[in-house]
Amino acid sequence: MNDDLAPFAMTGGLIRRDGREILAGVDLHVRTGEVLAILGPNGAGKSTLVKALLGLVPLAAGRTEIYGETPARFRDWKRIGYVPQRLPIGGGVPVTVREVVASGRITRTSRWLPALFHDRTADRAAVDNALATVGLTDRARESAHLLSGGQQQRVLIARALAGEPDVFVMDEPTAGVDARSQAALASALHDLAGDGKTVVLVTHELGPMEPLITRTVQLEGGRVVGDAAARELGRSA
Repeated sequence: MNDDLAPFAMTGGLIRRDGREILAGVDLHVRTGEVLAILGPNGAGKSTLVKALLGLVPLAAGRTEIYGETPARFRDWKRIGYVPQRLPIGGGVPVTVREVVASGRITRTSRWLPALFHDRTADRAAVDNALATVGLTDRARESAHLLSGGQQQRVLIARALAGEPDVFVMDEPTAGVDARSQAALASALHDLAGDGKTVVLVTHELGPMEPLITRTVQLEGGRVVGDAAARELGRSA
């Protein structure tokens, strides 16, 4: 995998739904090491954009790439950590908080090596660190689906952190999360950015994340109407 390639690149992105354009002519290149905030009102297409970058929503026209590969051809998913807006519920089987967070390590398990050679100590340490970062160590054995919406969001953030990816894509990670947890997340992202990780953040309000942001992209009506470096917004990066 060529590390010189952009983590994400979209050219002429177009998505239609029920005859309406959700995204229209979107060009976006996410550079390695930047902390990018995608801003805009409800219905602007923010969540659709990040899902399209990940290949979760197909384009009607245009092209999107992850490290130079189309999503269909991309294989190195351990490099990507995704935090959706809500915890998926399915199967009716109780799953503990720790089990959900530990699932973030799956992409780091090689299908070519026997389980005997897999470093489970590293897995446990990564999960423990992720739980501590979001303040859920004491909830590790509880059912994830019995937690509040804000706590479930913290579980999803921990799952992404546990995978130790190069790129974090977070869709409204602070929605329904209390101020203390937002501050903890901002601290974690500060450390990640310091380590050269790339962060793509969808949000309505920057809040405690604001000092970390190096670039903002503004969406309205499915179109990019603004793209600015943090210093151009009158604040230091």
